This record gives sequence, structure tokens and C-alpha cells, in this order.
Amino acid sequence: MLSVASFYRFPLAYFSVSSNYIFFTLCLPQNLINYSDLPFIPLGLLFSLLFLFRFLSFFLSFFFFNPQADPVKAVITLQPPWVSVFQEESVTLWCEGPHLPGDSSTQWFLNGTATQTLTPRYRIAAASVNDNGEYRCQTGLSVLSDPIQLEIHRDWLILQVSGRVFTEGEPLTLRCHGWNNKLVYNVLFYQNGTVLKFSPQNSEFTILKTTLHHNGIYHCSAMGKHRYESAGVSITIKELFPAPVLKASLSSPILEGHVVNLSCETKLLLQRPGLQLYFSFYMGSKTLLSRNTSSEYQILTAKKEDSGLYWCEATTEDGNVVKRSPELELQVVGPQTLTPVWFHVLFYVAMGMIFLVDTIFCMIIHKELQRKKKWNLEISLYSGLEKRVDSYLQKERDLEEPKYQELEQLQEKTPQKPPEGEQQ
Repeated sequence: MLSVASFYRFPLAYFSVSSNYIFFTLCLPQNLINYSDLPFIPLGLLFSLLFLFRFLSFFLSFFFFNPQADPVKAVITLQPPWVSVFQEESVTLWCEGPHLPGDSSTQWFLNGTATQTLTPRYRIAAASVNDNGEYRCQTGLSVLSDPIQLEIHRDWLILQVSGRVFTEGEPLTLRCHGWNNKLVYNVLFYQNGTVLKFSPQNSEFTILKTTLHHNGIYHCSAMGKHRYESAGVSITIKELFPAPVLKASLSSPILEGHVVNLSCETKLLLQRPGLQLYFSFYMGSKTLLSRNTSSEYQILTAKKEDSGLYWCEATTEDGNVVKRSPELELQVVGPQTLTPVWFHVLFYVAMGMIFLVDTIFCMIIHKELQRKKKWNLEISLYSGLEKRVDSYLQKERDLEEPKYQELEQLQEKTPQKPPEGEQQ
């Protein structure tokens, strides 16, 4: 490290790379030049040039030598940690994020408008309705923070929460708070109108690990001089990653000796620095692989003993979010029990031939039945006509027979004359 005297005596520039920063410093080895020949440089100007060089070198290293780095987002924290407060109460907001060298200034925004506060600490000594709104901040080397919605209330009882949007696995703290810090007891916490927790003395309740089931509207009621009830607060829990699905490279039944790859498929829906999923694989209650960063598991040589129900588990590094896949059944069979392919082909060809023959026979039988039906109909019609003719003829005979009988009777009664030859 160069001393102040060194910087004053060595006025020529060189640069060196150290810890990803380019430092332009003023230096010239003493044995290369006679310093009496160099022009005099004021010490203040020298320090100004040095600061400018280092400022520019930082930007060059940040934006050109590290182009893949994602911009860092500033983060707002509250003290006390509640996003809902009563009027006249105090609250302090802190902005955390990377700063420029020698510059700790921070820009605050309220409802999209820049405020006059330029420090990392934004203090509200006595909250009023004018302090209601959405707060964001930005440091010299960060992007805008996520918004924090601060609400100022004037009521007897409010439900204070540590935030309104959470990622599953994060803790959620609820506080049933009375006006002017009045003591409350017999506190009831509600989620979507259903009692979640009863506390006779403690006005705070913490859900250590939130899940998607904790989405909803929360409120509280408590006893003071009377029983009071707070307004509802909407809480949103964002999913970190969906439940995994276990997939196999081969479908059952699997022939012995084959390689089977199991994949525990899921993905992070929210990207955060250092966030990593760990995977475990199980067969029934037996652990095959525990907490590995790889989502793959391989069965090198499948055996009959490998048949069973498989499932996997994905978890975060801290174990706050753990999700399990549905079970996948694998069946491993030996070569002698596996039906050969030619048998399947022969079976389906035979079934096809049988179906074809049955179809042809059905068509023949159908046509024969149609023909017989037509022939029977013709016979029936002919028989009916013949019967009608016989009936008609019988009626004619019945009508003619009396006439013949009468005619015969008349002939018998009438005397017959002898022929003329006989009379003589």
C-alpha cells in the first residue's frame, strides 16, 4: 500500500488488478527518473485525481469485467416489524443494499415520488394519514426494492402483521394490538372467519413455517373494556416450488438387467441468491439417496428385488419447505416371465382372423335370414289367397245347390208327354 508521501512523489499513472477492481495509482520507480526534473503537483489535486481514477475503475470492473452479475435489489426492513400502526406511533424503515465507495446515500420513494430523505434510515416519529402508502428505496449500486405498504390506522384494535406477501416456509407473526398500547386479553385469531388460535394472555401468534394453506384474510378480536374486533388483513403466500413428480426412463414391466433412471422433476418458481433444492429418493420406507443436489437417481442393474413403490422428496437447504412426490410403481421381471414379442403378434393376428371370419358368417346368416323371411312372406300371402278363393267357391256352391234342388223338384212334378211316334 502506498503512503501519502509516495502518492505525492510518484505522479505517473499505472493500473493493477486486485480483487476484481482496477486501481489507477500514481507511481514511478525511483531508479528510473530524477524527481527534481518532475513538475510540482499539489497534494489536493493529486488526491482528487486518485479518487476519480478509483471511482472510474470501480464502475469499469462492475459493469464490464462482471457482466453476468445480476443487479442486487435493495431490501426494506421495519422497526418495529409491523406494516400496520396506529396514528402517533413511531416506525423506522431501513434500506439495505450495496453502495458506491465513499457514498452511503439512499433514495426513498413514497407512492412513486422521491422524498428528501437520503439516508439508509427513514424515521416516522409520529405517524399520520400522510404517511400511508407504498415505500421503496434504492442505493447507489442496487435496483429498487420491493414495495412495503405502510398503513396508518385510527381504531380501538388492529391486527399487526410482519408483512402481507410471504414465500412459503417463511415465518408469519400476528399481533393483536390495542390503541395506545392498551392491555388486551382473551385474544382470538381468525383465518377466513375460522378461529385459528386462542390466547388468554399473549397477544402475539407466530406461524413458524407458512404454506399455501395460510393464504387468506386474517383478523383478531380481544377483550379490553369491551370486546373489540379488528379489520381484516389479506395475507398472500407465494409458492416456492411445486410438488415434485417422479418419472422413470423405462415403463413397467422392466426386464432384469436394464438401467433405470429416476428423475425427481420440479423447479424453483422464485429465484434467490444461494437458493438450492435438495433431493431424496425412497423405495417404500427405505432411503436410497438423501439430500443430494442432483435430481437424478440411477438403478444400474434392475433386479426383481427392485420392484416396489418409489417416491422422491424435494426440500430447501434449511428444511423449511419439504414436498413429496406421488408414488411410482416399478415392476422388474425376469426374461423367462416376459412374454415374447412374436407371441403378441401371433395372438393379435389370430384374433383378427377370428373377428374377420365371424363378420363374414354374420353377413351370410343375415342375408339368408332376409331371404327366408321373404319366402315365408310369399307363402303366407299365397296361402291366404288360396283360402279366400276356396271360401268364395264354397259360398258359390252353397248358393247354387238350392237352385239345383228346386229345379229337380219341378222337373219331377211336371208330367212328361210321350214322343209323337209312340202315341200313334
